[in-house]
This record gives sequence, structure tokens and C-alpha cells, in this order.
Amino acid sequence: MKFSLVFDKSGDSLPFEVVANHELFDFFVGQANQKQQNSFSNNKALFNELDKKITHLHWAISKTNEVLYDLIGKSFDQHTDLEKYLDQNFLNKTHSDWVFSQYNNVDIDALRYSTNSNQAKLGNHLHELYPDEIRVVKTALAMEKLGYIYPYEEVNLGVHRLETAFNKQNLEFSADNKWDVFDNPFIDSIISNNNVTNFIFGYTYVGRQYYNKFEFFDDNLTYSDHYNYEQLEFSFQLNLQKPQTIPYSREAIAWANTHGVPLITDQLPIANIVDISENLFEYRKVLLRNSRDNNRASIKF
Repeated sequence: MKFSLVFDKSGDSLPFEVVANHELFDFFVGQANQKQQNSFSNNKALFNELDKKITHLHWAISKTNEVLYDLIGKSFDQHTDLEKYLDQNFLNKTHSDWVFSQYNNVDIDALRYSTNSNQAKLGNHLHELYPDEIRVVKTALAMEKLGYIYPYEEVNLGVHRLETAFNKQNLEFSADNKWDVFDNPFIDSIISNNNVTNFIFGYTYVGRQYYNKFEFFDDNLTYSDHYNYEQLEFSFQLNLQKPQTIPYSREAIAWANTHGVPLITDQLPIANIVDISENLFEYRKVLLRNSRDNNRASIKF
């Protein structure tokens, strides 16, 4: 089964293919249509998160580049079009460049006697900060002495923050009547797992799933604060991670079998985005722009 998430106004769409809980998803869409709730908003949550992270990474790279090229003859790529920071190939290259910049040597005397005035200035500054017996230091040590260690380290951390921003915490889509909950008629046949799936019904309700009780030592199911998707709400979560299959542990399976309960975790997997590896950059831009413009989206077969 295939469907699209289609955004109002822009007409942008994301293509999905259902991989689990087919009947449940079909029922969910039917309920959303029947109750006029097939219109979901991210409420600008993704944009608000990305705007800060893109701007910060751009700042970190720009600030670091003020001195990096003069120190080691290399600088980080940077963009004037900030959307380009969403390109995973760019992020991978930046991370690689940052890692290998750690191995570069900064020759203080070579900088001091350079005909380049910027290099000479940096060399003289480092000469004042280091004793005469230390003439060669690694990049990070030089950046620390020069007062640039924070932006330099933030290049690495900024890459990681940005590439993990497209997770389900920032990508919840909710209808206006999200909390108009309805019974799940497939409670005895639903599939729940720890897989990475791009479209899921996530956990935003109250109570513990069986797997959560296993994790947190309610070993004998002493407490009855259960929520195992007995009811559903008009919301779903997306993520743009690479899909993966992540089985339950042998210990969790043995515990569930002992108690005669299904293993239900904090998601019901539904669908994966078609060709995510080939189109990741475009999909990221679609989600960013529509979150920025607060465009609502509908599920269409």
C-alpha cells in the first residue's frame, strides 16, 4: 500500500509505502476523513528547531574560518544559502574535514616569519602564549590558545545536532482535535517494535507500554498504569532516519512470554519514505519549508 503526505498551499508531497499495521493505518485514515481530521500540522516545531541549529552551525564554521586557513592552510566549506546545510553529503564532508583537521600541525615559527600578515600576527600571538621550547602544536591546542576553541568544537557538535534534528520529537503532526481519541479495534493484532520507521504512531499518551515496564523493573506487572495503544489519537510522527530492523532482546521476549503479554513499545510502525537515501536532501527541504510556512498536510492514497 502506498500513500502520500500532501502539503497545502505548496503542493509538496512525500511518498510512503506501508510496511506494517496495514489495516490499522487504513482504519486511522478512514476515521480522520470521517471526522474531518485529515489535516495535520507540525506547528512549526521542526522549523523552530532547525532555524537555530542551521544558524549556529553557519556561525561556528564562519567564526572558525576566521583563523583556520591561516593556521593550517585549510578551511571548512560554508554556504550563503543556509538550506544547503541540510545536505547530508555536506555534513559528512564537514565532519570528515573537522576530524582530519585535528591531525594538522601548527608551526609557530613558520607563522611568525610568514610574509602573510595574518599568519605572522597569529604566529606572534602564539609565540607570546607558548614557551620557547614549544614550537609546534596541534590545531585544537592552537585554537584554544587563540580563543577559538568553542566555535571550532561547535563545528563538530553542530553537524551532529543538525543531522539528528529530523527525528520524531520534532516531527509530530497533529490534527486540530488530536485528543479526540478513539478505540483501536486491532489491539490484538498490532505490531510494535523498536525498528526505525519513517512514519509511526508514536507515544504521546499517558501510561507505560509493556516494554517500558520491562525496562524499568515492573517485573511482575505490579502496577496497572498501562497504555498499549488501546486508543489512538489524531496524530503521527515522522523521521528521516535510515530505516532499520531492531529486534527485541532475548531477555525482553522471555519476560513477555512468562507473563503472557505482547511486547508493545513506544511506537507502532506504519510506513517508510520511498527512496529516502537518494532523495534525503530534497525531503529535508520539503519538511523545513512547509514547517516554516506552517502548511498543513493530508494523507492521500
